[in-house]
Amino acid sequence: MELKQFQNSCLNENNDLVVQKYLVDGPVYFFETYYPNTDEEFNFKKDLSDSLNVHLRDIVIVGSSKLGFSIKPDKTELRLYQYKEFDFNYKNNVESKKSDLDVAIVSNSLFDSQLLNVYNHTLSYTIETYSYYKKKMFAFYILKGWLRPDYLPGKYSITPEINDVQKKYKGKYSRSVNIGIYKSWHFFETYHRNNIHTIQLNLLANG
Repeated sequence: MELKQFQNSCLNENNDLVVQKYLVDGPVYFFETYYPNTDEEFNFKKDLSDSLNVHLRDIVIVGSSKLGFSIKPDKTELRLYQYKEFDFNYKNNVESKKSDLDVAIVSNSLFDSQLLNVYNHTLSYTIETYSYYKKKMFAFYILKGWLRPDYLPGKYSITPEINDVQKKYKGKYSRSVNIGIYKSWHFFETYHRNNIHTIQLNLLANG
């Protein structure tokens, strides 16, 4: 998909529609580009769904691997969008890291079971090895209905099977496979809808 087409949709279409058309539905850039006319995307999602015991439809590929370009705001200036193409850093310097493959898992049951497991694993969040910063960020995103594995305590594993799947595809694709778990579609779509709204304002301000 062309960046210009996406930007035009952000300007002229309902934010909910943009989220559903481009982020929930629509083709996945990574698989269309590197594995066209194969079952690779299905096999990838099937392995993920089996390893987490969720439905195949609960899995959504997001980020630049979905669109072919990033729609994350700049880290220091949240109103600035650079729309870096997938593998931008690697294409400009082969010693750079390739873009990650980011995956959202939208599952109420998985979200709730992981919260209980983390609670028990950390002895009600009292273990000293779980840093204050990580607990603070973990709680911040939980309130947004989003469990981020990068803020989980050390030595905690969502499932042994998902670790194996991530390792398998990291070796195959030569890139990291990251997952985030959302409690419901409401939280997933609201997060992305808010981002689309910010992109829209940014496009309007910059003509």
